[in-house]
Amino acid sequence: MTYNKFYHSINLRHLSENRDLETYLLALLKLVEQEREQTLTVDLLLKILHDACISEPQKFDNNWLKIVTAPDEEEVYKKMNNKANSSLEDTGIDYTIAVLQFQIAELHKMKGKQLNDEGRSFGIDSETGNRWYNFDPYSILECGMRCYLDYCEDDEQEFEVSWQTLGSLLEMGRIYE
Repeated sequence: MTYNKFYHSINLRHLSENRDLETYLLALLKLVEQEREQTLTVDLLLKILHDACISEPQKFDNNWLKIVTAPDEEEVYKKMNNKANSSLEDTGIDYTIAVLQFQIAELHKMKGKQLNDEGRSFGIDSETGNRWYNFDPYSILECGMRCYLDYCEDDEQEFEVSWQTLGSLLEMGRIYE
């Protein structure tokens, strides 16, 4: 599947309109953890992105509230590189889970505060100083994929995915206007 076809395949607007982003990400986290032993393919990625619109969410973990910075891919890679028997696929899944936990914690902290700002679509800073532009499942995925498209040389080339792709998609979606 090409970048362009994937972009058009993630249109979740009709599926996700009754699900806030925190709940969507909690459901996505649960699905990612269930599928973590699988190699992520484009089809599996599309399936979990869609299933997170209707799946049971993971229970919120108060320990995530301690997370105050977005995960750094290189730091996750260094940490995993020091563990025995870790692979690049392990690093990618750990990065994606770290992104999900970070974003869930941020949204949880902003509830009743910054998320109530009617001008939030112009960008807001969380209480931890992290910038956000997108606050629903559709826009975070659409803007994340738009970022991929804007920086790829040819949007008709194959969209190769790994578990790290999902974490990157979500982070780009958080900060891309």
